[in-house]
Order: sequence, then structure tokens, then C-alpha cells
Amino acid sequence: MTISLLRLFFTGTLIMFPAVQFGFILALGGCSTEAESGIEDIIIKIDSLSQPGYAAIGDSVTIRLYGYIGPDGCYSFSHFEGYLQPLRLDLTVWGHHAESSVCTQVMIYMDGQEYKFPITEMGWFFINIHQPDGSVLKDSITIK
Repeated sequence: MTISLLRLFFTGTLIMFPAVQFGFILALGGCSTEAESGIEDIIIKIDSLSQPGYAAIGDSVTIRLYGYIGPDGCYSFSHFEGYLQPLRLDLTVWGHHAESSVCTQVMIYMDGQEYKFPITEMGWFFINIHQPDGSVLKDSITIK
């Protein structure tokens, strides 16, 4: 049946029936060997960070962030969302979770991903890392 429909379709016999042709094309186009997947944005849990401890006005400070992203290769780091004030940084670390049935079986971590920002005022500079559960990981840098 399928071979005869293909033969009819490609020989032009079905030209008189455009609705049938359209339906046939949709039926063929609906088959795919690729897994259809969506991407979910997630907030990554940061368990620690490293920072210089002190800096001077005009310096650019680099912090390195560490944490667990996900249980398999379908998880990945995406981007930082930072809100910088003169003596405070509020930072959220975003990741992606690709909903796929084929993922590498390896745990994915933040392994010192760097975030840089400028220092513009003297005093205590507070770093707030927002976590998936609503809590905040806090740290500070002395600005001289």
C-alpha cells in the first residue's frame, strides 16, 4: 500500500488531489529519528567561591564559583545574571537542562567558572549568590 502510494505520488497521478498530497507530505514529515527536546532553565546551586579577599578602588575582581549542576550530560552552565551596586553584587548562576533521552552518564559541576566585576568604592564589598532554594550564599571583600 505504501509503495503504491509513493509511486502514485511521484508519478503525478495524485496531482488532482492536493489535499491528499498535503496529508501524505505531513505524514512523511512527521517521522524523525532525532529526539525532540526542550530546554529548561535552572538555577545552579553554588557551594563555594574563591575571591581575592581584598582589592583596591579601580581594580577588576574575579571570583570563581564551584558547585553541582546536574547528574548527567543533559545539564550545563548557561550564564550569570548579576546586579552590581557600588558595594554589593547579587548574582544568580543559570544553567540549562535539555530534556532528552540520550545523555552522557557523567555528573556536571561548576569548576571555577569566572565572574569579573569592577570596584568603584572603598569599604566592605558584599557578594550574594542566590541559590535554587531561595537561600543566599554570602561572602565579602575588603576594598582599600
